[in-house]
Amino acid sequence: MRGKYGKRYLVVPLLLILFLVFTSHSHHQKFANFTASLATHKSTIKEPYVKNIFVDEEFNYTKVEYVSNNQRSNGNIPVKNSPFDDRKTRPTVLIVSTIASNSGYGEGRTFVDFFDTISTLYQHDTHDISLAFLINSASEFSKVETIFNTNSSIYENPALRKVTLLSAPFLEENSGFSRDQRHNDNVQRLRRRLIARARNFVLYTALHQEQYTLFLDADIIKLDHSDKVISTFINSKKDIIVPRIIRDGNQDYDKNSWRGQRTKPDENQLEKMDDDRWEQWDYVPRDVPGKMYHFQNYVDNKNNEREQHLHEFEYAVPLDSVGGAVLFAKSVIYKQGVVFPTNYIIGTSWDRSEGYDGIETEGVCYIAKPLGYLCWGYPNILAYHSSN
Repeated sequence: MRGKYGKRYLVVPLLLILFLVFTSHSHHQKFANFTASLATHKSTIKEPYVKNIFVDEEFNYTKVEYVSNNQRSNGNIPVKNSPFDDRKTRPTVLIVSTIASNSGYGEGRTFVDFFDTISTLYQHDTHDISLAFLINSASEFSKVETIFNTNSSIYENPALRKVTLLSAPFLEENSGFSRDQRHNDNVQRLRRRLIARARNFVLYTALHQEQYTLFLDADIIKLDHSDKVISTFINSKKDIIVPRIIRDGNQDYDKNSWRGQRTKPDENQLEKMDDDRWEQWDYVPRDVPGKMYHFQNYVDNKNNEREQHLHEFEYAVPLDSVGGAVLFAKSVIYKQGVVFPTNYIIGTSWDRSEGYDGIETEGVCYIAKPLGYLCWGYPNILAYHSSN
């Protein structure tokens, strides 16, 4: 074994060892390259959205924001050197809704049904759309958040730029009434105050660069010609607009849209206001007979109005007050201080904590008018409210 062939026997194992080392290193390098390739490929696959979360522990509210990776511009300002510079001509719209609970959509309906209704407003990708939802029910907020976390198809429509979810439980603390009491006359100012606070909060927390804002109640189930509604409102150049709301057989459901004169409190009621006896307060403004215009006047064809304008989709009438079921406005109006009043602003004085009329949506036109902005109603544009 150690004769003339001894060195040969030593060389063979050595060559075998070198071969194994070389091939092992080669496979390891190939595996490393493959792994790196996978990582690079994965990094090039975009998630459908970027999610941002803000929690204010001191004031007890949460903001969750989904920014779609399909968005093609930053608001209505084109990205510099972007291939989508033509989008500077595309209007930007914020669609806003406050959702009380899982029963707020109407019987047998869920958030998914409501979202389907909203989606019909921008199905043709003619505007840049942002959505904002205020949901103070913890369980419902969690359900809606899961929907936006897991359903990537939501973000496939390139019109959708951003979704904002808000929860602010402090808004409903110490409301002063129960849900069963919400239709009682003596709690209307408290109920409307709660609604106004919610509208203001979601508006000013979510509104960014959007040029127009559309409030939509969660129990609106359909809009006629929904694909034309936003374009019609924008192209009208009008400041604040509401359509006509239908609920079952009621052809003019939202009576907060009106023009004319309303009643005023008598001396006894004014004394209660001056003495701050609000626990005894049950006054509700009513129409002055013969001096009030509602959409119902149009429905009833008073003065042949409906007969003359029935086929005019864009027919508009001036209003002194608007409802909030579907409410469209130029966002710049809100940015100048027009808000949803949280108290009755008509009839106020330094001696009274509040007046007797003009709370929530019914005070919007009152505040906007001195700034040169007017309110309008479109009786031929129809939105449908759930039955309950």
